[in-house]
Amino acid sequence: MKTLTALTTISITLIGFAACDSKVESARKDALESKAEALDNKAETVRKEAKSDAASLTKQAGLDADAAKNAAKSRAEQDKKSATDAADSIRKSGDEAAKALKEKAQDAREQK
Repeated sequence: MKTLTALTTISITLIGFAACDSKVESARKDALESKAEALDNKAETVRKEAKSDAASLTKQAGLDADAAKNAAKSRAEQDKKSATDAADSIRKSGDEAAKALKEKAQDAREQK
């Protein structure tokens, strides 16, 4: 009977310790779960910020590309105008030179 009482006492004591360990273990698990939840929330925030930053960067790159395209188009139009002006100037001076030569030829014919 003494053995049975001793075993019962030891069993009850072990169950009591197990219950205490369960409370501590439960508190530790709750703390870890809270920490994991906080990290998940932070990761979600970082993901959203990265997505927003990427969208802003994409938009800015598009605007920069459009500006570069417009600047190139403007330069091309200026170059075309300059080339047209230069061609007109050469044509004019060629016409004037031809006119002067015709006048000289006319003068030469008249001197005969």
